[in-house]
Amino acid sequence: MAREVRSGLSSRPRSIPPKYFYDERGSRLFDAICDLPEYYLTRAEFALLQAHAAGIVQRSRARCLVEIGSGMARKTGSLLRAISARTLSPVYVPFDIAPGPIRESARGLLAAHPTLRVRGIVGDFAHECVRLSRGLSASDGPALFAFLGSTIGNLDETEAPALLRTIASLMQRNDRFLLGIDLVKDPSTIARAYNDAQGVTAAFNKNVLSVLARELDGRIDESAFEHLALYDEARERVEMHLVSQRPQTMTLCSGDLHIELGRGERVMTEISRKFTEKSAKRMLFEGGMTMLEWLSAPERLFALCVAEKTL
Repeated sequence: MAREVRSGLSSRPRSIPPKYFYDERGSRLFDAICDLPEYYLTRAEFALLQAHAAGIVQRSRARCLVEIGSGMARKTGSLLRAISARTLSPVYVPFDIAPGPIRESARGLLAAHPTLRVRGIVGDFAHECVRLSRGLSASDGPALFAFLGSTIGNLDETEAPALLRTIASLMQRNDRFLLGIDLVKDPSTIARAYNDAQGVTAAFNKNVLSVLARELDGRIDESAFEHLALYDEARERVEMHLVSQRPQTMTLCSGDLHIELGRGERVMTEISRKFTEKSAKRMLFEGGMTMLEWLSAPERLFALCVAEKTL
């Protein structure tokens, strides 16, 4: 953590890896974001999963669900219900950076599916996806690997295909990959989703400063930063920043880091890329996968892609 944060804050433009949003408070705040009226992403994806989960599972013949970046597993239920209808011993392998949400979601899922076997794995999917092999057994398959919530959008044009190649390397011939992606749409709709009226997204963004202060013995004045989220139409992505409101020094003692920030200087905390069917297909191809299905509602807010590893 110290190494990554030092590298990001010492570079230009300055940045903090978005995975550090998700301590216990950050996970709760993101859960609250998902229920905001402006945040269409969760509702749109949930509706697609409700409509298509049974068909996806039937066509993939999945008996095991591997969820990357599982979080609170809010949208996992429809997929597990479909898998449970096909096999007496369904397997769920949640992979997330925070152990708390894995434990909490597992309790609820086990109560709903008594024959379910859960093998939770804690790790950073950006660097440690190979850990998933610990939770997989050849006897569990075929497996459906799921990467939902448009989390792939937090990775840039190089990082996303690299992650997909790693996932593809873990997949067997008959396994399938399910990807949830946010779509290019009216910029005002996108902008509202990241600048909600209640300020929950702003609190979520600023919470990363609390994480750094706690984990890296930081001296940070959170009140001296403001939330900023902008949609870059040319690059088809949202950029989320913390903007310094005055000249100040960010000190992280454990990272031996002292960063001088000027008034108005930005620290980027997250990108969120938006896709078209063409750009999603290209990204999957670069990641060693072939798109099999494109599932989107008529309003084209969100899409699900089903893919296989390229043989």
